[in-house]
Amino acid sequence: MENGKLGFTLTKNQKDFLENAIALVVKDILEKKELRNLDNDFVAEKVKKYIDAHKKIKEKIKQTDKDNFKRLQRAKEYKELVKGVRAELREIYGVFILKGYKKLPKLLEELKKDPSIANHNKILKLHKSSKERLPFYPIIYKKMFEITGKPKRIIDLACGLNPFSYPYLECEPEYIAYDLAQKDLDYIKEYFGIMEIKGIVKKIDLLNLDKSNLCEIGRKNDLVLLLKTVDSLETIKRNISQEVLESIKADNVVVSFSSISIGGRKAIKKEKRAWFEKLVDRLGYKFVVFEVPGEIFYILSK
Repeated sequence: MENGKLGFTLTKNQKDFLENAIALVVKDILEKKELRNLDNDFVAEKVKKYIDAHKKIKEKIKQTDKDNFKRLQRAKEYKELVKGVRAELREIYGVFILKGYKKLPKLLEELKKDPSIANHNKILKLHKSSKERLPFYPIIYKKMFEITGKPKRIIDLACGLNPFSYPYLECEPEYIAYDLAQKDLDYIKEYFGIMEIKGIVKKIDLLNLDKSNLCEIGRKNDLVLLLKTVDSLETIKRNISQEVLESIKADNVVVSFSSISIGGRKAIKKEKRAWFEKLVDRLGYKFVVFEVPGEIFYILSK
């Protein structure tokens, strides 16, 4: 890719226009409430990749300048660009954001005054995964730790709001929280400060994995969590699960899947996970499976 990572050569004026145009595309994409916490730079990279992979919008952009950008916005190809990038972002992030998520800063202030389980639960209810998991956290961690032992360090990949379940751990490990959106990670960092938890946050895009990021933190005795994430990643990039798992050096990894459809109306048959069981067997993991209503957990061990 050349000149802006878009696979074609641009004049200086075109490059200047392109940067402004991408910023406007990002702005249009982030008008969706559930995507607003995502970083502009992250979304811009998704826009560039989409453009590079779609000839028609690429040609439209080459033929556009600042005087007729509004005409470009009316084009079918532009609308498909916005729709296509939104669909990917929704799959890996937006679908999990529930109504009321914007209350998170206010709820953090309440938590600071009263760090009760009740106030933790209010925050956990803002994210689809942690809300569904909320009634079962004690049994989930109990079953995990019966196999892995109580961890000294947890690495939570694509963490969502799961770090706010810390009181349910009933132990005090260091906590490394990885996710896409810096704003969300900032909230988690603030939470660690409030609760005096030894923890750090790091931004990562598992679809564009720099393996060294995981290798450097994936120590043998860590516990790595990858909860309700693999299906979304595989929808966008097939076989990405193998890349992620091969990058993790910890002996214990917990991977979970939803056992009901996104709408909650249809059960997902266990046979649907046969591909995953074959994968982890090929990678040399032993695994134990347990379920709670709505979620199935694989505890992988080496």
